[in-house]
Amino acid sequence: MRAALADLEELLPLVRAYRVFYEREPEAARERALMERNLCEGRSIVFLARAGDTACGFVQLFETQSTVWLGPSLILEDLYVEPAARRRGVAARLIERSMEYARAIGATGMFLETAAENLAAQAVYERAGWSREGRFYKYNAPL
Repeated sequence: MRAALADLEELLPLVRAYRVFYEREPEAARERALMERNLCEGRSIVFLARAGDTACGFVQLFETQSTVWLGPSLILEDLYVEPAARRRGVAARLIERSMEYARAIGATGMFLETAAENLAAQAVYERAGWSREGRFYKYNAPL
C-alpha cells in the first residue's frame, strides 16, 4: 500500500532499522522530519509491506526527469525488509509494486544503487529482472 502521513509512526522504525543496517546512528528527530516532509510534500513515493496488521518493509522512490529519454525516471532510493520477514517474498513484492507504479506514470526507466557487499539485495534485484549497469560510472562529490 502507498504510505501516507497517517502511516508515519509505522514507517519510522523501519527507516531507523534501514539506516542502522547501513551503519548510521539513529537520529529520531531528523528521520521523522525527513520522512514527514517527504510524505506531506509528495517529494517521494513510499510503499509499505505488511505482515498482518504490522508494517514489515518499505520502498521509497524519487522521481526525476530524463533529458536523454524525455520523460520521468525513478530512483529506487531505499528498500528495507525486517529480518523476521525476509525470504518470504516481501522485497520482491515491493519491487514489483515499484515497477507497476513506474509503468503507470510512463517512466522511461528506474535505477538504484546498493552496496557492493550486499549480495542478498543484488540477488533480489536480479531475480526481479534488473541488470547491473555496465556503461556508466558513478561519481560522488566532495561535499
